[in-house]
Amino acid sequence: MMRLKKITLLFLTWRTFLFLPFYVGSLLIPYRVGQEFTRIWYWAGMDKPVSSIFLFPWANFDGVHYLNIAGNGYTANARFFPLFPLIAGFISRMMGAQKAFDLTYFLTSLILSNLFLLISLWVLYALVRKDYPKSIAWWTCIFLLLFPASFFFASIYSESLFLLLSLLCFYFARKKQWIVSNLFASCLVLTRLVGICIIPALIYEFITQDKKNRLKKSYSFLLPVLVFMGYLWFNYLNWGNALHFLYSQGELNNGRSTASLVLFPQTMVRYVKIFVTVSPRIYEWWIALVEFVSFLFAGSMVYIAWKKNIRFSYILYSAFCILIPASSGTFSGLPRYVAILFPLYLAITLGKNTGMKLLYGVVSGILLFVLLMVFSRGYYVS
Repeated sequence: MMRLKKITLLFLTWRTFLFLPFYVGSLLIPYRVGQEFTRIWYWAGMDKPVSSIFLFPWANFDGVHYLNIAGNGYTANARFFPLFPLIAGFISRMMGAQKAFDLTYFLTSLILSNLFLLISLWVLYALVRKDYPKSIAWWTCIFLLLFPASFFFASIYSESLFLLLSLLCFYFARKKQWIVSNLFASCLVLTRLVGICIIPALIYEFITQDKKNRLKKSYSFLLPVLVFMGYLWFNYLNWGNALHFLYSQGELNNGRSTASLVLFPQTMVRYVKIFVTVSPRIYEWWIALVEFVSFLFAGSMVYIAWKKNIRFSYILYSAFCILIPASSGTFSGLPRYVAILFPLYLAITLGKNTGMKLLYGVVSGILLFVLLMVFSRGYYVS
């Protein structure tokens, strides 16, 4: 019980801090011209209290699309996976919501995201404690919250739900409760494309942990596969293409390849060319730098995780989750994709260099403040 209280206090402290960048941003930075469609006002008007500078940014960018799906179902938003808006929409309607983007949809979605994160921290602590002392589990939670893109966990995004489901998959796998673990994996594959990365990780856990009656226990691993196939069928029925959710990523015009695989070294070369040919005075140059550094950071942490003998299933899961988006020809969105990978924070915690940990904490904290501030003013971050 004391553990839960301590983690809850950590969460509330972090959550309170996140309001400060909103306030500073409102004083220093006008909302980006031409990006008005990225905020909820564009869709629903400046209704109070959502019009508050401390509230409306939580639905910026993808948030408005999740609210749209929650209230109106799928229209042209196929690139967003369905589980988070389904949950938010169902609960909102139970609470009497009348139309998409109204206060009930907004607050329900926002509360759900934050609740998912809080529970994620509880589960993360418990999962790390299976292998390491309390201090390691505690600092793993802290380093997760300090990550520059961690504010997406508190936004109307699917990141916190994805994090929670991935943690629950591993937690119950460690307890050899394979049916429960695969039930959560079935939910995970409906949350983001990289949710499929949990399948090989769980299979590895199963092979290395459970050596009796494998055939009888292995049937539950069909669950996430069948659910994902069902989602492909849903895409085929609605848009005539089972991979429509994948091809719709091309609508963003962010350089993401949907028709072919682009090896990440090629993508790295593309980014080096951006740094050389584009002026640093352009905002997008700095976002490209954040994306590039996020990839280097993630790759380094996977290597450190391997050197520190972190469970191989965790490493396998993280590596696949990084390589899939990194093999699309762009690192766009990568800071968010990295944020959900809890093994990376465990790798940081296990490092012996206190100075590097301090550097991570300071730099990440500053970047968290700056990125959230510009995100709240209509500037794309991830």
